[in-house]
Amino acid sequence: MLLGAVLLGSVGVATGLPGRLVAEAWKGRPPAASVSVGPLPGATLPIADWEPTLDQYQRIQRARLLATRRCMARLGIDLPMPPVRPVRHPGATGAVHALGDRDPARFGYRGPEGYQDDVFTAMVRGLTKALVVPEPFIGAFDGSVDTFRGVPVPSGGCEGEVRGLLDTPAGVALRASIRDERVVPWTAFAELEQAATARVESDDRFRRAQADWSRCMRRAGHRYADTAAAEGDGRWATSVSVTDEEPERPVSAQEIATAVADDRCRTEVGLKALSFALLADYQGELIRRDGARLKQVRRLLDLQVASAAAILGEPGAER
Repeated sequence: MLLGAVLLGSVGVATGLPGRLVAEAWKGRPPAASVSVGPLPGATLPIADWEPTLDQYQRIQRARLLATRRCMARLGIDLPMPPVRPVRHPGATGAVHALGDRDPARFGYRGPEGYQDDVFTAMVRGLTKALVVPEPFIGAFDGSVDTFRGVPVPSGGCEGEVRGLLDTPAGVALRASIRDERVVPWTAFAELEQAATARVESDDRFRRAQADWSRCMRRAGHRYADTAAAEGDGRWATSVSVTDEEPERPVSAQEIATAVADDRCRTEVGLKALSFALLADYQGELIRRDGARLKQVRRLLDLQVASAAAILGEPGAER
């Protein structure tokens, strides 16, 4: 997937946008579109066993945004929050995926309505769009000022207050040990996904499969060095806004023909199954190396799931 902007850490500045974008967003590049997982029934990548579900992430994000809005309101700031909506296309939520779940014969590389936004939601662990904090309010948000319009700002700003609400006192030591200041701390999982994807891309077996795919596409009349080049063709590459829902672009007959041939060639040369197997192996290797830290991150996220229920006022939540 091609995203139209890169957010730096949990607080990033995007060119051309007023204020500051605040999102639990991918640091660096997203997983390469050239790594594809086929429709393998029941198959999940190892990292899935270590992370909360997307539904749990979204509950944390909803609680985070609600608590942020309440804190900013105490300071006299009406800060609009982005919606957190359920994903419409479960196939979009994998770190890597094939074209089949996008129905290339109808929608080309774009996928059905909302598919691209669901990819973004999965990558940033539950948010639908980024939170924008206008420049005049940044001090209140991040705690870089002590007071705002005469009202005391909480330590660490509203961001720090919300982090503490979600972590609870029980999470203080965990937060210090994982070295991640994101309000929703998923950096370790993102870094592991990126590292595993990079290893797949440098694996000779994967490169040979990409070369076989390129020859298959050439026989079908399409010249691309690899699958990323096909998806990233400037005639149809999609950039997803990090702040706004975008109208669906039209899909040309040429894009559909290319995507259909692409999907067929991925199957023909065995790229889907190979990519999945390699990615699973490399993720497993990295998990064995970094398992202790991942366990700590998961413990903190489990605390946040429980805290989110209380913030959202869900029945049975401890307060």
